[in-house]
This record gives sequence, C-alpha cells and structure tokens, in this order.
Amino acid sequence: MTHLSKTGLSLFLALFLALPLTGCGVNGGSGDEGMEVAAPEESSQPFYHYSYRQILLPFGLELDKKESLFVDTDSFTGGHLRYTGKLEIESLAEFFINTMPKNNWKKVYSSVSDRMLQAYARQDRTCIIKISETNFKTYVDIFVSDVVGNPAAEALN
Repeated sequence: MTHLSKTGLSLFLALFLALPLTGCGVNGGSGDEGMEVAAPEESSQPFYHYSYRQILLPFGLELDKKESLFVDTDSFTGGHLRYTGKLEIESLAEFFINTMPKNNWKKVYSSVSDRMLQAYARQDRTCIIKISETNFKTYVDIFVSDVVGNPAAEALN
C-alpha cells in the first residue's frame, strides 16, 4: 500500500524506544468467551479483544467502552467495538489487510477516501472495520456479527 510517513516513522520509533517501559505481553488465545466488554491490557504487542479473538488489534489503541456494545439474542450475536488512538489510517489499513487473513478472514470489500472501510467474512462471522480521523485522534470502529444462514459466508466454504 503506502510507506510510513515521517510522522508515522517518528511515532513508531518513539513507541519502540518506550517498549522497556510498557512491559511485554499478549492478551490473546483461541476460543470465544463471554460477550462483555473489557479493556485490553497495556502491551507492546498486538492484542485481541477477548470476545473476538479472531481480530488482532495493533498496539496503541484504547477501547472506548461508552461507544462499544454487544447484542446477544437467540437469533443474533454481534457487537460494535470502538477504539481510539493516534495512529495513521494508512498504517492501520495495512495492519488489518495483513493480519485478518492469518485468522481465516477473507477480504470482501475495501474502500479508501478520507476514511477507510474494509469488510471481511469467514465461515462463522462477518466483520466491517471503519477507520477515520478527527481532531488529532484516530477512530477504529469494528462491527462483528455471528453468521446465521448467511449465503455470502456459506460461499466461502
């Protein structure tokens, strides 16, 4: 896609040099657990939200609990996770393009303008990721739903 700008490179170097101060650890695993929202651990590594361990998140994002929600009914399970940080849209877009396929997500749509939108599907879930910037903040909105009889997801088999 695009190379990191000088600002992005400076941010990366600052984060890299601050690594010894933040500690190391990954909040991850491989199964689904409850559907409640929890803030990720402070980490120098990418991390997963424990309810959606198939979606890797880059270091530098903070969960906005007030803007995040989950719905869990007999016919629908899904949610909206909002993360904020000060990362560049281009580097975040590349991060998701590179990491989502590693967890069996297939990219089905991508659009870039003043904000970035990507859609992914896998056999059991669909995911839309929207990345935008305002007032020196980056917003990452992740919409995830479990698939129940979804023909698009069934076509991935």
